[in-house]
Amino acid sequence: MTELSAHPAIETPSTAPPASYWTLAIRKMLRPWLVKIFAAYIAAVLLISLTVPLLASGKPYAIDIHTGNGWVTRYPLFADLTTRDYLTFIAGAVIIGIVVAWRLTRVVEMMRRRSLRLGIAGVLIGAGILGGSALAILHHNRFDGTDYRALIKSGMAKNAIFAPIPWGYAEMEPLSKNAINELPSWHHWLGTDRSGRDVLARMLWASRVAMGIGFVSQAIALSLGIIVGAMMGYFGGIFDLLGMRLVEMVEAIPTFFLILTFIAIFGRSILMIMVILGVTGWTGYARFLRAEFLRIRQLDYIVAARATGMPLWRIMFRHMLPNGLTPVLVSASFGLAGAVTIESSLSYLGIGVRPPTPSWGGMLNAAGNPATVFHWFEALPPGLALFLIVLAFNIVGEALRDAIDPKSLS
Repeated sequence: MTELSAHPAIETPSTAPPASYWTLAIRKMLRPWLVKIFAAYIAAVLLISLTVPLLASGKPYAIDIHTGNGWVTRYPLFADLTTRDYLTFIAGAVIIGIVVAWRLTRVVEMMRRRSLRLGIAGVLIGAGILGGSALAILHHNRFDGTDYRALIKSGMAKNAIFAPIPWGYAEMEPLSKNAINELPSWHHWLGTDRSGRDVLARMLWASRVAMGIGFVSQAIALSLGIIVGAMMGYFGGIFDLLGMRLVEMVEAIPTFFLILTFIAIFGRSILMIMVILGVTGWTGYARFLRAEFLRIRQLDYIVAARATGMPLWRIMFRHMLPNGLTPVLVSASFGLAGAVTIESSLSYLGIGVRPPTPSWGGMLNAAGNPATVFHWFEALPPGLALFLIVLAFNIVGEALRDAIDPKSLS
């Protein structure tokens, strides 16, 4: 009788869910170490832009202040946050929650789709409740001009806990000769500019301007491009003809000079720059999606969906859009780099964001003219940050474009 051990081991089928298309594509994209490094850099800059009010501020987290009734503990930094800061925190929490929920469905075995929807809904509701509570409790509309360092020196305050970088983007040192254009030191890690402001604090706050303009403008462009491109590709005929004429008219508009015109008439505004970049930058996305929809609408599963009487919006945005969105997302990574470059160019020319709001391009301009007076320690950090973020978006975009090639997925 043959022993049982002599028989080959019986393999049991794996119960793990199969990897999705995008999981395979992201794994392929992140294989090179260079892409991993630049993807981590983008994630780090994005995280800094979301949390910079907690990282660089002249207001302490907590401080004990002497009043007529004794010592009172106050929380100036949290009370000084604006509505936009709290909304940014809420948006970041929602995005992180959705990403975590999506990843858990790939790790937890046999997770049901209904559980995923409930989890995402719970994250959104929880973030909304926490954010709304924080706005109601901590937010106010008065300007806090208290000099807490002076209070500490005078003995009227103690036990102050400051942010890791205890300077805001507009806070100035006393205007003495040594505090202006100061070289990097332990007190100011990247030195100070011509107004006595901390360069490192302004660098971190400028990342919010760069990431905000990049992502918001591309979100507007993607929304417009998806709607117009989907209608042109699905319906064809007169919709395609009129849509392509609209695309050609928008592409004929010089974006840079359009922004200059609006600034000359209405003044400088970050929101206006975001909207103009989005309204004029959707044509490439529309072209890509139109071509994909023209191909997909002839496939059997779309014909079957029409035959079953499925609603039009469900066919277009539930079944066709996920299969035609791949080249659009690749193009969006290059669009992010272009939006950051345009904003930095405007700020370098002195017509970008309104001072004292920092921008990497504006900081390059403030470093001086190499032909006259030039402070290299003021120009190097923003120039390097701008170079790296544009390079990172392009390298990640190239890697994603290579990864979505069907022949390369393995």
